[in-house]
Amino acid sequence: IDVFVFLGPQPADFFYQYNSLTGLPALPPRFSVAYHQCRWNYKNEDDVSAVDAGFDQFDIPYDVLWLDIEHTDGKRYFTWDKTQFPNPLNMQKSLGDKGRKMVTIVDPHIKRDGGYKVHQAAERNGLYVKKKDGGDYDGWCWPGSVSYLDFLQPQVRQFWAEQYSYSNYEHSSRN
Repeated sequence: IDVFVFLGPQPADFFYQYNSLTGLPALPPRFSVAYHQCRWNYKNEDDVSAVDAGFDQFDIPYDVLWLDIEHTDGKRYFTWDKTQFPNPLNMQKSLGDKGRKMVTIVDPHIKRDGGYKVHQAAERNGLYVKKKDGGDYDGWCWPGSVSYLDFLQPQVRQFWAEQYSYSNYEHSSRN
């Protein structure tokens, strides 16, 4: 066992000694420490545009606008409601042109829906938390019947990370 003792004697000395051993932490992206506009349910792209314009009209700075689960197709994460959000890339570009970003909420439960590709892949590859009988745990949350990914498995963490790629999360962008 390795033991490290930092003698200080002042708190600032302790942190200097600790960082000399571990290295300095990375600074968070600048946009992440500013104001984030978030509320449950923006109805559609026009609603998002109106809220964004209101901030401009009243000269209120913000850096990030969050969309809740209602932006999705049937509460399936990594999808878009094509009726209410038909042009998500244009919406993100509009915010990005002003130096703003959009974050779409993604919770760790997956809707149990045979037509949903994320659920299909998770079920097929045994990525869900299991019950004591070995079956997939079936819970309940915003989308209805859901299962939870077993993040203790490295392949689950890899699978989850891959869902955020532009090829898997269609109509997502850097903004």
